[in-house]
Amino acid sequence: MGIIRNKLLYELEKLNTWFQRSSCKWMRQPDVIGMTETISAIRDRRASIARYGDGEFDIIFGRTEGYQKTDMVLSMRLKTVLKQNDLSDRFLVALPDCFGSLDHFIPAAQNHWRIRLDRERIRWVGLLNTKAPYYQAQITRFYYDWADKSQCQGWYEGLKQIWQDENVLIVEGDKSRVGVGNDLFDNAKSVRRLLCPSENAFSHYDEILEAVKQAAKQDDLIFMALGPTATVLAYDLFRAGLWAFDAGHIDLEYEWMRLGATEKVKIPGKYVNEVSGGDQVADVTDDLYLSQIIGRVGT
Repeated sequence: MGIIRNKLLYELEKLNTWFQRSSCKWMRQPDVIGMTETISAIRDRRASIARYGDGEFDIIFGRTEGYQKTDMVLSMRLKTVLKQNDLSDRFLVALPDCFGSLDHFIPAAQNHWRIRLDRERIRWVGLLNTKAPYYQAQITRFYYDWADKSQCQGWYEGLKQIWQDENVLIVEGDKSRVGVGNDLFDNAKSVRRLLCPSENAFSHYDEILEAVKQAAKQDDLIFMALGPTATVLAYDLFRAGLWAFDAGHIDLEYEWMRLGATEKVKIPGKYVNEVSGGDQVADVTDDLYLSQIIGRVGT
């Protein structure tokens, strides 16, 4: 019976894969604007951006995403913001560029996206507003997954121009330490930090939102490294008239690029959710970092 069951499951999976792939013929796929254009839009328009990856879709579908437990309110908020890609040219909703050819990715990333979409492409696309374009979610993952690494330095330099001479308010997990130990923000006018929980930050969402509104100045760039919580925050802060950049992983990608890493590795002193043991982070005694902390929420 076990052999028959396994054979049946195998055939059902083959059928589902065929059905998901064939949906491209009758279901409009999203247009995803490129890396350089997305970076320019944030910089030139001072546009806010909310980014989606497979983790955000997992939460929408009621699954756990690494450092964020299942939360139905977060699921509904993510689903609502996902369709706001035609709201304003100063509010960008971003998706990974995985709905067409995957040739621009390294083989491991190609396999990752192929498997995800072969299982539930129809569910993903069914949530989208395909009447308007999306922007590129992977601007903050500008190094590791890309096959042509010659582009990465230019993308990084373009990203860094976003906060050139800006007052930056970093809203991050208390173990993220974005920019600590490197020169990521050496061109910013000033840096302040609001620390939030590294895990399950959405449990403190209302407190975080209020704390950011209280701390932010009108001309600040609010740089958020807070997982799916930042995706929703970007929308609410934009509606409050603030400039919010959902920017998680920029710092880790920069660290991996500096190392020339060919696999994802732990970065000392920083929370790395995609690496085994990456949640075990030592305390930091960096005086500049400590001086930048203006408040804590839920920690």
